[in-house]
Amino acid sequence: MASVIFGGHPEMETSASHQFLYEARPDTIPFVQIKRPFIEENVRAYQEAILEADRWFLQFPLFWYQAPGLVADFIQEVFSKTFMDSYSKDLKGKEFGVIISVGVPLRQYQAGGREDVTISELLRPYQSFARAIGLKYLSPFVLAQHSYQPEHIQQDNLVRFRQYLELPTQAKFVDRNAWLIHQLELIANEFEQPLQEQLKLVAAEWAEEMDNLSDIEAHLPKTSWR
Repeated sequence: MASVIFGGHPEMETSASHQFLYEARPDTIPFVQIKRPFIEENVRAYQEAILEADRWFLQFPLFWYQAPGLVADFIQEVFSKTFMDSYSKDLKGKEFGVIISVGVPLRQYQAGGREDVTISELLRPYQSFARAIGLKYLSPFVLAQHSYQPEHIQQDNLVRFRQYLELPTQAKFVDRNAWLIHQLELIANEFEQPLQEQLKLVAAEWAEEMDNLSDIEAHLPKTSWR
């Protein structure tokens, strides 16, 4: 699945969170930094990148409960009337996701929390935008307080982010495990013996256990409504 990320942080180079996201993404997914001014050449390049992708993302920090003005200007300039008149059919069915960073704990974004509003509510305009032009809106990826998190949480965020970018929408348990096994196999090749063999053995045993789980799942009763 061809993907592209458009970066909407106005000071990308100074943001630890967005530098982390930039480095964490797979090399196969291009990152396009949105730039001012929106000259015709740049706008055309943004439009072509979206048309060529099956799935595209907007990445930005949440400033005062909204995106930086750079992101709003990007949408207005790229999705012009001329562009939509020519390519609305080509856009329908493409997947669209929002990748954001926030500076307070994620648990505060809920009714009764300090922010007293959910992330989904704040991002509703992007969901409406997607619906209006026929895009399939993905659940957002939220990176909260990255710089204050311990290393093991940051590592977990890296795995979650790569899965978010690479796995199908609503990926099943078996899909996530298959992805993890494949990543382990790739990492194993970076080491010398005997560690390489040990890691490959772990991956093989993990895959075998997943096969056993699949056999068990096949014999479980199925619901008829989902």
